[in-house]
Amino acid sequence: MASLTELEVDPAQEISPALPFPPEIQRIPAAELTYGEFFRRFMSTNTAVIISSVSDRWECFRRWVHRTGEVDKVDVNYLKAQIGNVTVPVANCGKQYYNAHEKLDMRFHEFLDNWAEEGGDRKEERSKMYLKDWHLREVMPEYRFYETPLFFGSDWLNEYLVDRKLDDYMFVYIGPEGTWTSFHADVFASYSWSTNIYGMKKWLLLPPGEEVKLKDNLGNFPFDISEQLLKEKDVRYYDIRQTAGEAIFVPSGWYHQVQNLEDAISVNHNWFNGCNIGKIWDSLWAAYEQVVREIDDCRDMENFDEHCQLMLKASYGMDLEAFLDILEHVAKKRIAALVEGVDVIHFDLYKLGKWHIRFDLKKIQEVLSRMHEQRDLLDILRLLARVEEIIDNIQVTLK
Repeated sequence: MASLTELEVDPAQEISPALPFPPEIQRIPAAELTYGEFFRRFMSTNTAVIISSVSDRWECFRRWVHRTGEVDKVDVNYLKAQIGNVTVPVANCGKQYYNAHEKLDMRFHEFLDNWAEEGGDRKEERSKMYLKDWHLREVMPEYRFYETPLFFGSDWLNEYLVDRKLDDYMFVYIGPEGTWTSFHADVFASYSWSTNIYGMKKWLLLPPGEEVKLKDNLGNFPFDISEQLLKEKDVRYYDIRQTAGEAIFVPSGWYHQVQNLEDAISVNHNWFNGCNIGKIWDSLWAAYEQVVREIDDCRDMENFDEHCQLMLKASYGMDLEAFLDILEHVAKKRIAALVEGVDVIHFDLYKLGKWHIRFDLKKIQEVLSRMHEQRDLLDILRLLARVEEIIDNIQVTLK
């Protein structure tokens, strides 16, 4: 394994209070920003930022796109040679299915051929096909077509999922001009990062709380937003044009809608860590309380609490046990690092420094203490003893 870059934080690092929303989202070259500065200025304050020149050395940035002519152009033949004709998930941006776009499966080479073809009777239909949420890294783990930027290297969610060989939250998006992703906040209230390697995207990005102004009388958010709607509702928002080589950091709870202004390719991750784990718990607990409200008239049924967890897992994607599984996994690795000297390694590129490890454990301890306030429910779900054991182990380790 090549030498690892250490991710370290200040020994006294704590989560900073949220800052007033900036007049505009900063753009900072990657070479002018350290991990510690990103941690302190943006992750811990839950503030968006655009970081430029993060993908210059990536294989996908250098080889998937011809950049030698007057106009950059995707190298379809190279993509076909590198990636087999696998099945890929495609969204039809011309058809809404509940609160998302209609999904279908296609063969990758067919998608590329349709994308590259000019004219024809199906041009309008093809222009709406958006390959998204593609687990290419999972499909081809040996193909190192990108590297996770060091700023986003502390990633508990994908650390756990990759270690357990479960579906990750690391994606590739490929879409023609005009394809788009509807208005939403990211899964689990997670952070996300998105790096454009080709083309330009338009982001409409709302600071937390502004999205409430868009709810209808039933409490639902719109599927599609426009700048005209945002202005009519007096919503604070940022209009961002993201170009090739730029990564945007989307903090927890920042609702957004994204449109490809040109044919575009991007690499995206959802993730969380010690900086936003409290927000993940808040979101999970709010989703649980919503489930309870929806079936409160069935409270006398046998195994009501267990049934609520099943519904939570189905609707939200995570239940209390799954959340605890992640925290326990992350805590055990960090305890082993401090007690046994075992490195905590992320993406085969980064290792956590001593103070970063201690910070992580403190944040796990804090959120588990909040979780422990629901001790009666945890006891019914047979999770209480696990929560208390992890808290005790962290306390012993940090002494």
